[in-house]
Amino acid sequence: MTSLPSNMELSRLHRQGVTDVQIAARYGVTRQAVNKRLKLLKLSSKPPLTAKANALVPWNVLAGQAGEPTHHTAYPLEGLKMLLRLRMGDDTLSQRQRADGERFERRLRKNPNLVLDYDRESVSGFFWRERTPEDGKLIVAWPAGVERPVEDIALLEMPS
Repeated sequence: MTSLPSNMELSRLHRQGVTDVQIAARYGVTRQAVNKRLKLLKLSSKPPLTAKANALVPWNVLAGQAGEPTHHTAYPLEGLKMLLRLRMGDDTLSQRQRADGERFERRLRKNPNLVLDYDRESVSGFFWRERTPEDGKLIVAWPAGVERPVEDIALLEMPS
């Protein structure tokens, strides 16, 4: 497939929180082509809670072009973003997205001594590691040199 879907299908994907990069990969087009069509549909900005969840991810995640290595669609990252959107009360989540977020939270509850970490240079990118005192209550290993959000940090803490 090398063309964009219909406007209705593109709008549906956008409302579900599918990123421009993910849509482009699915239909064999560039991210710029997706973005251009979304702008024509007046849908150029990400839904607010999707954008906020993405902004809370502390890593510079590898997102290669078509055929190149990428981590931006890795299951742990998607699960984390869906959990964040769930915690923010995002009612636009699909059943699958909601299930992914709930599954991610169950894993956290089952393994409270683990945190999600990221290594941009590794093949898989994301991995679980033992919690250290520096991690505190966070569900992610916060990278050195990256400022922590003050207002929304509770969204990134272990479930109670």
